[in-house]
Amino acid sequence: MSWAGLAQIGVASVRASSARVAPSPSREVESCSNAGVDESDRALMRRLACGERSALEPLMARHYARLYRIALGYLRQPDDALDAVQEVFVRAFQHAPSWKEQAEPGAWLTRITVNQAIDRYRRGRRRRDTEQPLADDGRDARFVASSPAADRRVFGRELRERVERALLGLPERQRAVFVLRHYEELPLEEISRTLEMNLGTVKSNLHRALLHLRRRLAGVRG
Repeated sequence: MSWAGLAQIGVASVRASSARVAPSPSREVESCSNAGVDESDRALMRRLACGERSALEPLMARHYARLYRIALGYLRQPDDALDAVQEVFVRAFQHAPSWKEQAEPGAWLTRITVNQAIDRYRRGRRRRDTEQPLADDGRDARFVASSPAADRRVFGRELRERVERALLGLPERQRAVFVLRHYEELPLEEISRTLEMNLGTVKSNLHRALLHLRRRLAGVRG
């Protein structure tokens, strides 16, 4: 499915959820008077803070794909990532009145995404079926490969699983820093602002994450 299709699914889901809980506008009415004139992220956030649901769709169109990549990099499961990003925009709508205008909206949404991914992982909602079915003769299907091509497929699958286990073995904040740096290629300074960590802590977390992954993946060749 295309990013546009995913975003449309997300919009529908967020609309249904946000309709149940409306924010309590804390901005002055005048700050919403330019709706439709300046459609910058900040203008959209001001409209959300005033309770204008129509501002949600363009905000999602701009950020949905990026936030999905972050959630997927953290959670490693597409369905969980989709659920997480939909929840991000529900929370963005609900908490828009508390958004501070000096904060960059993209970084604000990224921080919500990381926190939502961490919360989802903590709650144990992510479930991975790591058991492989047995062949009819009772042997493990992973080792029933009968051709070089099948061997390569088995190795590729096991390599992916090993990489995923290594990533999931990282402490929460180390994984968040690693995903933002290596999947989204964000500068360290931007990661520092987004996660509200000092730069030294970001560098330390990234260094430790890389050491952990190197140890876990020692000897692995793709």
